[in-house]
Amino acid sequence: MPISAVKGGNDFYFNYAQLPEQAPDGASNLLEQMTWALLTHPDYDQVIWPLSNSIDNSRPLCLVPLKNHGRRSVMASGFIGLSRNEPHDSGRSPIPKTLCFSHALIAGKTQHTSARLSLSRHLKNKLSPEQKSFLKRKADALRELMTPPKITRTQATEYPLALAKSWHAEFIRPDLALNPKLTVHEPRIPVLIATHWLELGGAEKFAVDLVKALPKERYAVYVTTDIASFNHWQTDIIEHVEAVFHLPGFLPDHAVPVFYEYLIRSRHIRLLHLHHAARAYDALRHIRRFHPRLQILDSLHIVELPPNDGGYAEASARRFEAFINHHHVISQFLKNFLTQRWQIQDNKISVIYLNVDSHYFDPERVAKGQIRHALNIPDQACLVGFLGRFSAQKQPLKFIEAAQLLQQRWQQSGATRPLVFLMVGSGLLESEIKRAIRRARGTTILLHPQLQDTRPVYRDCDVLMMPSANEGLALVSYEAMAMQTPIFFTDVGAQSELLPAEFLIDNSAPLAKKFADAMWPYLIDAEKRRHAGVTMRRHICEHHTHEQTISQLLALYEHLLSQA
Repeated sequence: MPISAVKGGNDFYFNYAQLPEQAPDGASNLLEQMTWALLTHPDYDQVIWPLSNSIDNSRPLCLVPLKNHGRRSVMASGFIGLSRNEPHDSGRSPIPKTLCFSHALIAGKTQHTSARLSLSRHLKNKLSPEQKSFLKRKADALRELMTPPKITRTQATEYPLALAKSWHAEFIRPDLALNPKLTVHEPRIPVLIATHWLELGGAEKFAVDLVKALPKERYAVYVTTDIASFNHWQTDIIEHVEAVFHLPGFLPDHAVPVFYEYLIRSRHIRLLHLHHAARAYDALRHIRRFHPRLQILDSLHIVELPPNDGGYAEASARRFEAFINHHHVISQFLKNFLTQRWQIQDNKISVIYLNVDSHYFDPERVAKGQIRHALNIPDQACLVGFLGRFSAQKQPLKFIEAAQLLQQRWQQSGATRPLVFLMVGSGLLESEIKRAIRRARGTTILLHPQLQDTRPVYRDCDVLMMPSANEGLALVSYEAMAMQTPIFFTDVGAQSELLPAEFLIDNSAPLAKKFADAMWPYLIDAEKRRHAGVTMRRHICEHHTHEQTISQLLALYEHLLSQA
């Protein structure tokens, strides 16, 4: 079946082999991605999707060149494909240059594949999301450095623009006849939520929770991701959205703005909501050229430390303010940053706290002792926890320093029950943390991998210690308070908007000693800890519930849509 790629351009042809009677889930969305892959990779004649890829959806789809020996196996075993040239014999004949949508590798296509898959699985199990992202960024940077610059048509001819009689467009605006699922005739309002990725993180969890909470009888939700990852949270939202597009899987960087404009046009998007999505920010100039009435909202979470000085909050105001209709910030601290540094008007900023689902994060709903039992921690032990990424921002090594100071006091006090420290998480500093723990002789510090459900950690810990160098307003604070677990935090970012002063530690040297001094009265007094936990949960239930966040965001959505 011919698919029109560009008006007046070449047709694309749909071809397949051994396609099951019921097409795999997402096939229409997949055809759209294939079309874009062909449009933006002119050196290739065909894009195929092996049916074997439907077996393992845990791996991110990506485009890889398919060599002759692998192509023959794929053609014989079943595939869906798009080609520039009309295929022969149901698309089975080899086409010289082929791109393949692959879950990292083509399963079972070469004799060495099993070994490579084993290595891939090994790395997947060993590396944290942060480590995977770090390695990918380094690989992409090296690839960009080694790739020679391409000469554009204008550079090649050096023909002055003023002397030409006709001109080639600097950007394309493809009109694909794919009949994508539209909502223009429905009463629902199409919105696009652009995310960094669907991995573990406060900003990403907020986006996922928002997608799930938006009333589907009112909104038709589309989602994009910026960064190649395993996107574990896609399964949480797939039933709540019209489509999810993982942009790195099928688009080169230069085509991302064009795709965003196409997606907004083809789905009649009325509201674009950015959640730390760098590619979507970079596409705003292109989007605004064609969609001046589109409402654009961004959510800002943190003012970053160097080398990423200011982070998204700084970049949004410095580079993209002219394109954005409204800012959602998660704290008064961030609003002050935008109004004082960039003189953005108050009526263009809404402070809506992230808050927490206090019905889900409720100590009465979680059995006590799960983590203690798993790690053989005695019930009578006093357990001090750390929960977060093992990164420089979270300063986990300061936690170990403070743990040693507290252990010394514990021994000097003559306490008979054990004092145990627990660090839950993963990240680039994991090896250094393990070395520091080995050096901390006499102090019991246990490690546990990061968890999707963190409630058992809060339930079993007597107190949390979080010596972060910087935060927006940490999600772990909301969750710990809702779980009735006292938490001590460095006084950074907007933490003072949530935590009482006695639980905030001045972010200066000697930081470990300051944490030890502040926490000591709570370690030796169980009633003091209990009273603090009860007070913290009461504050969350009265002022920071999940329902408040969603109702305020829905009101903001309706206000912006009324301005369109």
